[in-house]
Amino acid sequence: MTDPAGMADIHDIKPILTVAADWHWLIWAVGGLLLLIAAWMIWRRWRRRPRHPETAPAPPSPDAEAYLQLDRLAVAGTVDGKQFYFQLSAILRHYVERRFAFQAAEMTIEELLPRMATLALDADLVRAFERFCQTAEPIKFADVVGEPGGMSHDLAFVRDFVDRTTQIDAQTGPPSQEGDCGRPPQ
Repeated sequence: MTDPAGMADIHDIKPILTVAADWHWLIWAVGGLLLLIAAWMIWRRWRRRPRHPETAPAPPSPDAEAYLQLDRLAVAGTVDGKQFYFQLSAILRHYVERRFAFQAAEMTIEELLPRMATLALDADLVRAFERFCQTAEPIKFADVVGEPGGMSHDLAFVRDFVDRTTQIDAQTGPPSQEGDCGRPPQ
């Protein structure tokens, strides 16, 4: 029944092959693990680095800022007297505040005028400042109508005030921390 010649293509079972251990996968796994550890350490170091905020540009000097605001006010032109004097007073007070380092914008006229008199400024300039304040306050708060041409005159005064106090600063150096050009606080 079985023909030995017909079974020539069937072979006997071969013995068990011994295969050498393949450790290449382990090398790749360890390399990947080391790469992950290195990436984690770099990320931690980057996250803990001191963050230096972007340095903001230095603010403009008090006189440069005042000139810019005065130019804007002069260009506006069609502002009514009350609004004009509110803006002009705010510009002047902000300039005085930054230039002499005291809170001029928060002071009343009764507080501001004596404080201005203590600064190392020309007496004529202080008197002109007082006249400006006495002119502007009624226009701002009592609905008094200003003199014709008074707005341009007062705008010129504020420019002159900034010019003259900037020249003082250039001659004597920057004001002290007390804010009154080296004079001790009184």
